[in-house]
Amino acid sequence: MAKMHFGPAGYPTDTSGNPRKAFRIIRDAGLDALEYAAVYGLTMREHTAEKLGMAANEYGIVMSMHAAYYISLVSKSKQTRRNSIARLVKSLQFAPLMNVTRIVFHVGGYSGLTPDEAYPIVRSSLEEVWDTIGHRDQGVLLAPETAGKLGAFGSVEELIKLCSNVDGLIPTIDWAHLHARTQGGLNSKGDYLKVLEAFERNLGSRFVNNLHFHVSGIEFTSSGEKAHRPLGKKWGPDILPLMEVVREAGYKPTFISETPEPILGAIYSKFLLEELEKSNS
Repeated sequence: MAKMHFGPAGYPTDTSGNPRKAFRIIRDAGLDALEYAAVYGLTMREHTAEKLGMAANEYGIVMSMHAAYYISLVSKSKQTRRNSIARLVKSLQFAPLMNVTRIVFHVGGYSGLTPDEAYPIVRSSLEEVWDTIGHRDQGVLLAPETAGKLGAFGSVEELIKLCSNVDGLIPTIDWAHLHARTQGGLNSKGDYLKVLEAFERNLGSRFVNNLHFHVSGIEFTSSGEKAHRPLGKKWGPDILPLMEVVREAGYKPTFISETPEPILGAIYSKFLLEELEKSNS
């Protein structure tokens, strides 16, 4: 039976290069997920990836991967676009070795184009990724992320359209990014439910069966996100209403914490859900 998973973005502090130590810390904290941070590029060799995957399986860790920050599928530079496609292809090639089932990535900025002009370029680039890899049957999905900056591709509507028209895609909902993009628009159960219902209405079971969430606090300006912040402090969004919606609707997401101390954010997220369960038992 499907269940919820909680974990940090990236290895816990002082465990880089030692996945077993990282996984022990994660399990000891009562967590069971990790988003491997390949945010500056995927540089490991295949045998290292295989060891990582075996360790994840041994410790029961649900694995995703965050691809390089500098992916830009709408760049004015053809070489940048080619490099971005190549980075996603490599991530897909390594994912089965690492027991990774979700590859999260930022599509990138609009590069001076309108959203309507950017969309066909993004779609074509992702179709080329799948054409290059030559298969879609190893259980690995590309998971474009809601963008926190207003000048970047990644609104709810854009991700719905993209995931509807390109096979092998599911959205990653970064709730902090969405809060920043909407200038503080996530404040109630209704706000969260509106987003989830829009994705479910358009993407159906593919969305519901592969829910992947990022959570953190966020500081933002009129242009969108400025910096990730801790949960439960003075920064929004408040994720308690999200947890209420998830529990009431029976959703089973993987929650990845992107707070400045990600493992603490993951523990806090799980704590909120557990407290809701206790109060309603």
